[in-house]
Order: sequence, then structure tokens, then C-alpha cells
Amino acid sequence: MEKTKQMYLTAREIAGILNMSVSYSYTIVAQLNMELEKMGKYVIHGKVPTQFFLEKFYGLNVTDEMLEQIRLKEKEDVDKAM
Repeated sequence: MEKTKQMYLTAREIAGILNMSVSYSYTIVAQLNMELEKMGKYVIHGKVPTQFFLEKFYGLNVTDEMLEQIRLKEKEDVDKAM
């Protein structure tokens, strides 16, 4: 499988990748963004650059197929809630 070409990961996608709650994944995104800001980088709140995420979480392989499955599951969860 080929790595994703997606430039940024959202907190919801990170929650799906790491199999954790969305609220905790926002904490992780905030911590990673603080680290980027200390390096003098601009950040987008609620998102983190995919490359930086993969550097910090060594050994993960994120593919476009994986992200699509996470999005589909999220959509199904929203549909069930309605």
C-alpha cells in the first residue's frame, strides 16, 4: 500500500488512526501544533501536517485507503445518530 498524499490530518482522522477518542486526539494535535509553533512554523488548528505526525508516531503507515475507511465509518456514525 502506498502512503497517503494528503498534506494534513484532522483530529478525527488521527482518532481513527490511533483508535482513540476524538477529544483526546485534539489534545495530541494541540501538542504537536505547539511544537511546530516553537519551531517557528505556522499551524492550522485542528489539523497537523501528515509528515510531522508520522515522524512523531514512528512506525505508522497511513494510506489513502485507511483514511477513506475512517471517513466512511465517521459518516455512518453520524447517520446512526440522526
